[in-house]
Order: sequence, then C-alpha cells, then structure tokens
Amino acid sequence: MNRLQKVGTGLGVAVVLALVCLFAFYIFWVHSIDKHELGFTYDRITGEIEKIERNGWIVRAPLRYSVHCLDLRPYQIQISANQRILNAKLVRFNPEGLDTFISWHGRSAGDDIEALKEILKCYAFDRQEGRDCPFLIVVSELSPDQAEIVEGK
Repeated sequence: MNRLQKVGTGLGVAVVLALVCLFAFYIFWVHSIDKHELGFTYDRITGEIEKIERNGWIVRAPLRYSVHCLDLRPYQIQISANQRILNAKLVRFNPEGLDTFISWHGRSAGDDIEALKEILKCYAFDRQEGRDCPFLIVVSELSPDQAEIVEGK
C-alpha cells in the first residue's frame, strides 16, 4: 500500500467515525418538542423540573436530564356502553397544573397519549367533574346526540 492509499484509508475511517459520533449525539442528546406539546426536563442530580418555554430542537445531556413532552391538543373522551355513548367531553391538558400532575402521577405518566387521555378521563368524570384538578381543562361537554355526530354514526 502506498502513501496515498494510507492517507485515503485514514480519511475514510475518520469520516465514518465522525458520522457515527454525530449520529450518536443526535440520538441521545437532541430532542424535538412540537408546537402542540409542553416540554419539560427532569434534572437527575438536583431533582428539579423545568418547563421548556420554546418549541423545536433542544439539546440536553442524556446522563443528567430526562426530557418529557405532554400533548396539549384537545381530546374527546367518552363513557360508553353497548355501542352507545352515554357521556362525552372535550378535554385538554392545562400547562399551569404541570407540578400537580407530576406530583400525582409521576413525570413519565403523560409520555403515552393513551395513558394521558385515560388520566384526564378519570378526572373529567369524577364527582367534581375536573373542577378540583389544576391540570385539566374541560373545553366542552357533548350530549349523547352530539357525540354520535362526532363519532360519525
């Protein structure tokens, strides 16, 4: 192997190694927060939770911080029996109640949208109808006739 081939091989290995490192940096350090999400970080050293006030790409050290997102879009939740909707509401997460939500359900409870909808459903249909729950906003209540229209029946 001549000198030019050794230099080319060395450059090729350096480029591949740089791409692998860049990919690993992207996977572990870079997080995306959409415009319909509330992002927050949990500091594993101090235990503090900090809201992220902007959307887009953020970079956080993976060994120190956990990045979580909560969906802020409204969702229709319903109670049904025998293919008939008995009660339905349009609810969404209130960002002002983030601390209460985390203290009651943990910081990972809202990572899955279905789990978040189930939590909001429990509080929306309790005795107080969510009025005592600071992280729930009941946008509207749907009558059974309106709920059937929304469902497309």
